[in-house]
Amino acid sequence: MLDYYFISKTRLRQLRQGPLADHMDRLAAMLRDERYSKHRAARILSLAGQFSRFAKLAGIGVGQIDRTVTARFLEEEMIGEGLYQDGLAAMNHVLRSLNRERSLRRPPPAKTPKAFESIIEGYELYMRDARGLRPSTSKAAVRKARSFLAWLHERFGDRALCAVGGADVIDYVSSHLHAKSSRSERGHLCSSVRGILRYLHFCGATESDLTRAVPSIVSPRLGTLPERLRWDEVRTLIDSVDTNDPVGMRDKAILLLLATLGMRGCEVRELELGDIAWRAGEIRLRRTKTRRERVLPLSQEIGIALADYVLHGRPPLPVPQVFLRHSAPPAPVSTANTIVWIVRRRLRQAGIKVLRGGAHMLRHSLASHMVNTGVPIKSIADVLGHVSIDTTAIYTKVDTQTLATVALPFPGGQQ
Repeated sequence: MLDYYFISKTRLRQLRQGPLADHMDRLAAMLRDERYSKHRAARILSLAGQFSRFAKLAGIGVGQIDRTVTARFLEEEMIGEGLYQDGLAAMNHVLRSLNRERSLRRPPPAKTPKAFESIIEGYELYMRDARGLRPSTSKAAVRKARSFLAWLHERFGDRALCAVGGADVIDYVSSHLHAKSSRSERGHLCSSVRGILRYLHFCGATESDLTRAVPSIVSPRLGTLPERLRWDEVRTLIDSVDTNDPVGMRDKAILLLLATLGMRGCEVRELELGDIAWRAGEIRLRRTKTRRERVLPLSQEIGIALADYVLHGRPPLPVPQVFLRHSAPPAPVSTANTIVWIVRRRLRQAGIKVLRGGAHMLRHSLASHMVNTGVPIKSIADVLGHVSIDTTAIYTKVDTQTLATVALPFPGGQQ
């Protein structure tokens, strides 16, 4: 497939070097299937070939290629703003193609025994209709439920739900916890097991509620501070975006929504043209995490940025979503990573160094700024869309001005 884009035999030999040698034709086929222009696809393939040669010199195998390796390549080889942007896009395609190939090689997910298919179907409907969870959240919960039921079937057979007890639940959780590297992953495992056990008792599949057998992962309440920027850094970030091109128009509008309205990344991705009430000066968020409609003010700065992008920067694609991907082929921004990479790229360009960065960091920055300027905690909760004020309580720890008034004097005088 490479010879569709390149004629020179010398060039083809150059591209088929390094750990991606056997993968380049598949990458080329993927780009052709997705209808990238010939010029754009050739540029991506050239940068992929350059990365492959870089990996070869560094002694990196194809199985070791991940975002850490591609980030190193970008920092060392893609010097210059134009090169970096092209390189970043090419590396995203390389990783996407590799992940697609690796997924084909993975062992198939655990199949639900036929005896439990009706349980899984009911659980999926329960998560969607009764709990009202997002499709992605429901799919993850169902996938983990399948794994748990398959494990029970291996142990007890078709009558597993009659025989399962608390000790079996503890055995399952204990045997799977060691594979989880972080507290949040271990917490998600326990939460998913509780979810399916709660449903099994709810629908009468088990006589007793076994959720108490699932151990709790200790996570001290309000034990950490959210990563955030000072407000002057937030303004520096927003003002540093060059809006002379469509991508800059889009990115500035996204940053304003994240940083001045506290919108979540998923809310920005799913924002539709019909959600913006221009004359009323409002933005209506119908698809929120808490499943409650939220109305936010459309300030003059945000309105100008959105109008500038919609009228002069947005590709003429007949879809309702406001924000689109500008690399070929144009399409709605559909993944959380896209918003994260936009924020991180703009932070890097503005010279602002952070530990991680991302859409939620700007949300934390807004909440911290509101707390420090004396905005009532209830008002902050309403802006952020928190159902409970307790969720917003973590930001009271960053109210340095109020905390300073209650701090005890240092023994022996001021230090």
